[in-house]
Parts: sequence; C-alpha cells; structure tokens
Amino acid sequence: MTIFANAVPDRHSLLSLRRLYWLRWVLLACESLLLVGADTVIGLLLPHGPLLSIFGLQAVFNLLTAWRLRQHVRARSTPGEAELMGQLLVDLTALSAILFFTGGATNPFVSFYLPGLALAAALLPAGQVAAMAVYALACYTLMLFEYVPLELRDPANAIHYHLAGMWLNFVASAVMIALFAARLSGTLRQRDAELHRAREQLLREARADALDAQAATVAHEIGTPLGTLAVIAGELRADAAHRTRGDTAVRHYMADLDAIEQQLALCRSILARLRDNPTGTSAKPVSRWLVAFLESWHLRHPDGRLQTSIADEAAALPVEPARTGQMLTILLDNAVRSQQAAGRAELPLDLKISVERRDGRMDLIFRVADRGTGIPLSLRATLGEAPVASLHGGQGIGAYLAQSAARQAGGCVIWRDRDNGGTTAELRLPINVEIAERAAA
Repeated sequence: MTIFANAVPDRHSLLSLRRLYWLRWVLLACESLLLVGADTVIGLLLPHGPLLSIFGLQAVFNLLTAWRLRQHVRARSTPGEAELMGQLLVDLTALSAILFFTGGATNPFVSFYLPGLALAAALLPAGQVAAMAVYALACYTLMLFEYVPLELRDPANAIHYHLAGMWLNFVASAVMIALFAARLSGTLRQRDAELHRAREQLLREARADALDAQAATVAHEIGTPLGTLAVIAGELRADAAHRTRGDTAVRHYMADLDAIEQQLALCRSILARLRDNPTGTSAKPVSRWLVAFLESWHLRHPDGRLQTSIADEAAALPVEPARTGQMLTILLDNAVRSQQAAGRAELPLDLKISVERRDGRMDLIFRVADRGTGIPLSLRATLGEAPVASLHGGQGIGAYLAQSAARQAGGCVIWRDRDNGGTTAELRLPINVEIAERAAA
C-alpha cells in the first residue's frame, strides 16, 4: 500500500509545477500590460528600468522551469517539496522586488502575498509553509520603512487610485485562489480515486493469491485420490480383458471406463501444468494455440459443441498459452453450465476471436456467446469482482479468477446480455502494436 500511496502524490507534484509555470506566464503578461498602460490610463509613473529587469529575470527563470519540466518528463521523475518551495520563494522574491519599486507597503497590491502563501499551503508541508510565511512577513515589514514611492501625475486623485487598486487586487487574488483551489480540489479527488483503485487492486490480488495458495494445497491433496482412481480403473480394465473374468459386467461399461480414464488423464495434465509454473510458457500464434486448446477443452466436455471463428488479423497474434487458456476455459465452462441449466445443452457455443483498435490501443478479443439462463440482476454488480454463488451450482470463483488474471494482464472481462436470451462474455487482452505489426508482416 505504501508504494501506491507515495507514487500518486509524486505524480501530482509534477502537475503542480506545470501549473506554477503557466501561472507565472499569465502573471508576467498582466504585469507587462500594467507597466505599459499605467501612465496613459491612470497617470502612474513607474520606474521602467528596474521593473523590466525584474520581468526579464522572471521570464528567464520560467524558461529554466520549462527546461526542468522536460527533464522530469524524460527521466520520468517528479519534483520534490524543496524544488516546489524554491519555485514559490522565487515568486515571492520577485513580488517583493516589484512592490519595492512601486510604493512598498503603500501599494494596494501588497496583499498579493496572500495568494502566494495560499498556493504554498496547498503544495507544501506545514514547516515549509511556516518558513515562507515568515519570509513574506519579513519582506512586508521591511517595505514599511524602505521603498521607492509611487509618482502620480495628479496627486489629488491618490485616494481614488488606491481604492481602485485595492478593488483590482481583490479581484485578481480571488480569481487566482478560486482557480487554483478548484484545480487542487480536482487533483485531490483524482488522487483519492486512484488510491481507492489501487487499494481495490491490492485486495483483489491478495484474494487471488489466497485462492492460488488454496489451489496449490488442493492440487497436492488431490494427487492421492486421483492415483487411487487410476489404479481402480486399470484393475477394472484388466478384469474385463481377463480370460476367465472377461464375462463380468464390467465389459458392458467399457465406453464409460474409457471416459473415466480420459478425465483422469485430463486431471493429471492440469495438475502437471500447475506444478510446472505456466507463467514462463512462451507465446504462440492464436491459430496454432487454438487447435491444442480446443482438443483439451473437448476432453473436459465430450458432448459440448463449439463453433469458432478467427479474424485474419487475429490469427497470427501471439498469446500466452497457459494464462489465456485458463481464462477462456473458465468462460466456456460457465457458458456450458448455463446452457445445461436452461435445458439447451444441445445448442453450440459461439467463440469469435477478433481484434479491435481504439485510441492507439490494440486489443485481442475473445467473445463467448451462449443461450443459457443469462445473468441475474442480483449478480451483475459483483460478477467477477468477488466469488458469488450462481444459479447453476457454481460459486463464482472462476469468473473472479478470470477477471483478476485479465486485469493483471492489462485487460478485462465484460459480461453482456444476449438478444433472445443468453450471455456474451468478452475477454479483452491488450496486444503490443509493434509486436502485432511484426506478426502481420
């Protein structure tokens, strides 16, 4: 949990630095307009030389900030609290220098310190905010005694100019604080949502790991009864083939005995796959993998019927055989059980494999359609999110494991109602575009 909790705010610190960068350009533009129009509009004589020097230094610093932002993006790093504090200290220093040459504490814009401290309180820890507040207070106090007085063409209107400046200062401060507070609030909500998703993902992975551990225990324990059944099946076959015992009733059930031995062999192969750690299995093209997968699936459901179709673009794409086979097996098994519960076991399932490109992303899609009982309303919200009991005897563990495995691979499983009854289960797995283009070539 600590990893996610630290990673999310760091990413938002980069967004905060970018917003400070753009806000500084806006302030520079407003300051330049005031400098140009102060004399002609309100008859205020400003010292152009010092102010232009300060504006130029601010512009150079903002260009350095842009360079620093590019460095963070290239290195996939994020600014720390000290860097953000340095940015705000530069802004407070620039504001103090501007105020010094424009009337000091008598300038109605002296309360512009407050928006700067509000930004600091939103971005920095309490200790650094306190240090910046002391720095701002020291600058303000100094300008009570030392500053360059403002020059007016008509000193009789000084009080009117001061009131107008206070009003303008209030409007600008309110707009700055409101806009930044709104953006900060949105950022905090986004961060909280990401943390919530991260916690849910960790809980799902922890539950899936617990199920994996139980599966390993069951696999170990089930080996003995499977071996016993295999021995009994072998003895029954030997009895049926014996000269003197060949007339027993066993010989009338040879077809059933063959089916039992096939299912035992299937169980042993499943346990072997679990033991051999399938995560290291190399990828195979969909068309070649599908042949072996269907043979294995038909051993599980000898009476099951399945219609398959593969889009040309999907046939050569690589898939991880074990993981993809596990997810697709769960979806097909659920579809078979649903049709059996609906009394339509004789109808074939429909498996379509296709590719979808959207927003620069490429997904390999497996769609399993059945004519079963459909998804009850009571299960729609929790199907795939937690183990749930189904209407046809299942516990929903398979759907939960399929969804967890798909999310770990960057994809998902989606269940939809099918027209005229039944369900369409859609497994979406992301495919690297470069790998797909090489496979197509």
